[in-house]
Amino acid sequence: MAGDAHNIKTMKLYTNVERIKNELASRDLLKSGSIDPILLSEIDSMHYMGNDAVEDAAVAMNLDSSSRVLDIGSGFGGPARVLSASSKCNTTALELQSDIHQMAEYLTKKCILDNLVKHEMGDILALDLDELGSGLSSYDGIVSFLVFLHITDKPTLLENCAKMLKPGGIAFIEDYYCRSQFSEEEVKSLQNDVYTAGLPTKEEYISHLEAAGFRNIQFIDKSSEWTAYVHDRVAKFIGNRSKFEEVHGEPTYLSLLHFYSAVEKLFSAQNLGGVRIVAEKSLAE
Repeated sequence: MAGDAHNIKTMKLYTNVERIKNELASRDLLKSGSIDPILLSEIDSMHYMGNDAVEDAAVAMNLDSSSRVLDIGSGFGGPARVLSASSKCNTTALELQSDIHQMAEYLTKKCILDNLVKHEMGDILALDLDELGSGLSSYDGIVSFLVFLHITDKPTLLENCAKMLKPGGIAFIEDYYCRSQFSEEEVKSLQNDVYTAGLPTKEEYISHLEAAGFRNIQFIDKSSEWTAYVHDRVAKFIGNRSKFEEVHGEPTYLSLLHFYSAVEKLFSAQNLGGVRIVAEKSLAE
């Protein structure tokens, strides 16, 4: 998996991209001169735990106005904008899917953050890394929220991450991993609903990180926290059905409900795990 911007659309979170503008219009924000990126993050973020996770990333990477950050799989750009708005860092937001990339650029301009957040489109496995953002070994931090799960080739992915970081730079990754063996039904759901396959175990993930040149690896299990989060997400989404459908229509509601319910079922079975990884690139190249 990865590198296929068409097939990834089997994951219903990545369809109906216009729902972002629909939501902005329903809140009378499209006509405003600018949009607060913190307010926008209530609409445009696709990861778990909202801006708390983004703030944790900023602290882990010790960001300030001199910092350069690469956000891999940046989606609609929510975390990238929040990072740059709060710390004044320069962020390169790399996204594979053209429709989501275009929406992200539009939203960043609406937030008047295009001086700090630069959007690029492409596949981290296939790009000329020296042409990406500020180039090889130039980033103080790399972030990625629930994107690496789509990329089966973890060794190459993590090697490329290391290549983009300065020595001593920090990678902050939130991802899925395999806690225990999946059932056949779970394997199908992971492939069809979440667009992932071959998730590594904790031991395999740490081994890939070490082989790529990372040290001081923190593998922080988030499974219980995320299980509660995805359960509450489904309940709130169902409870808000009427209001949601007024803005977005029934097809978009049913599409997202299918995705949210599938993820809740996977986490509840306790074979799928969630993890936050904080790791430092070795000082020696």
